[in-house]
Amino acid sequence: MLSFTFSLPTTLVFGPGRLNELATTPLLPKGKQAMIVIGASGNILRQGYLARVQGLLSEHGVKSVVFDGVRANPRTEDVDQAAAQARAMGVDFIVALGGGSVIDSAKCIALATAVDGPFWENMTGQKYDGTKGLPLVAIPTTAGTGSEGNAIAVLCGPVGKRGFIHPAFAPALALIDPELTRSVPQRLTAITGMDAFFHAVECFLSTARQPMTDMLCLEAAHLVTRFLPAAVDDGDDLNARTALSWASTAAGMSLTLSSPISQHPLEYSFSGSNPESQHGAGLVLLCRSYFERLIELSSENDDTSDRLLNLAVAMGFGASDDDDEDAHPFLIALESLLEAVGLAELRPEDLGFHAEAVPQFVEAAMKLTASRPFQHTPVPMGEADIRAIFEGVFER
Repeated sequence: MLSFTFSLPTTLVFGPGRLNELATTPLLPKGKQAMIVIGASGNILRQGYLARVQGLLSEHGVKSVVFDGVRANPRTEDVDQAAAQARAMGVDFIVALGGGSVIDSAKCIALATAVDGPFWENMTGQKYDGTKGLPLVAIPTTAGTGSEGNAIAVLCGPVGKRGFIHPAFAPALALIDPELTRSVPQRLTAITGMDAFFHAVECFLSTARQPMTDMLCLEAAHLVTRFLPAAVDDGDDLNARTALSWASTAAGMSLTLSSPISQHPLEYSFSGSNPESQHGAGLVLLCRSYFERLIELSSENDDTSDRLLNLAVAMGFGASDDDDEDAHPFLIALESLLEAVGLAELRPEDLGFHAEAVPQFVEAAMKLTASRPFQHTPVPMGEADIRAIFEGVFER
């Protein structure tokens, strides 16, 4: 029987060119000083985005300081450093300018300013219960994680990579300007787009789904399939970039309203072991083996089987007499998408992963079987299934 809770407190301002509204919008949090959080790679400076945001804030009467220490697969020590700086300087709100790692870090920084002590210890020790933290403005420059649309943050800490949920993580304002994604390189466009795709697929299959997420997820899966190849081929295609930005945000919203399933914690076993790897790439490595196993386990689960077919139809690959009767339409659609965006030949060794480490990957994944994604996976997955999925990644 239908039963769900719907809450999305973030105001979304979406569309090409709308970053300029940062200078005038009445939706900006109150205050005279902001901390702008950016990545350590320097891309935001080179593209001129930092200077532009600083100028727009200045027009609004807001001074800014910058924290530029966020690394890929964000680290808890970076959060602690930035939070200490924000407290010392008395900033009024946080602005996240970058991709998912930056936005996730900024969420944690904004909350960490409210309570002294290391973020990881405070979070796992539930010391942030009932805490609001500083307001957050999210300005994504990639189309993948959708972190601007949810109350989830993923962070690397003492025991590996973990996802955290807190009401204060929901940005007060998300300003999504697809023009900012036009500078994203070809390969990163493909990887981040596939991240958004798997968010949509997993949340659609999740037992935590609800009517709103069904609509958002099918829309996102369709848009990524339709427009990601175009954006990879021509990074200046603003129509494709706009479609992908919305797909990313829509799938990101679904992560809070529904839940990912076990593909995500399995990927954490990859990127948690190699902080230099990319989350979206890890999902790509896992996807064939993972969904083959999921389809096999779902053979007598009519609802999940129907949903996998619905996803295939949304991707333009419904069942027909011409299909290979031994291949599932969703797997055919998935392979076609990977080929279209140039990721079909990606191998685990490309990211520094080797078959000898499969026992370690399995062990790390088993520690996450009590997590929300595993609990909302539509079919049970035990240790044998997890081992078979990882072994399958290295057998291609």
